[in-house]
Amino acid sequence: MSEVPITTETISIWCPISDAEGQMIAELASVGFSADKIADTLQRQKRLFLRDFRINGTPISDAYKRGLYLAQSETDAVTLENARKGNLTAKQQMEKKWEEQRIENIKNEIFNTE
Repeated sequence: MSEVPITTETISIWCPISDAEGQMIAELASVGFSADKIADTLQRQKRLFLRDFRINGTPISDAYKRGLYLAQSETDAVTLENARKGNLTAKQQMEKKWEEQRIENIKNEIFNTE
């Protein structure tokens, strides 16, 4: 088996943000704000902000995803609790969620994607 070469790719950041701005991006993303509305809220150059938003690994992209994932985990926790209490709809929703995640994990394992 051949070894996979390790490459380090430099990511250019065009719109640096502070830790507080990262938290605000995550919070606004969690309640459904679009990236361009967040840029307006933070009073940043929209072109540069959106460029960093589209590039995986930038602080803006990471903060936005973190906000989405945390909000999703909160709603999933409530759904799981309802399923445990016997709510059949919640149980079906969780089973569907688990199946989707299982398939995503298999795809990542096969194709080694992000």
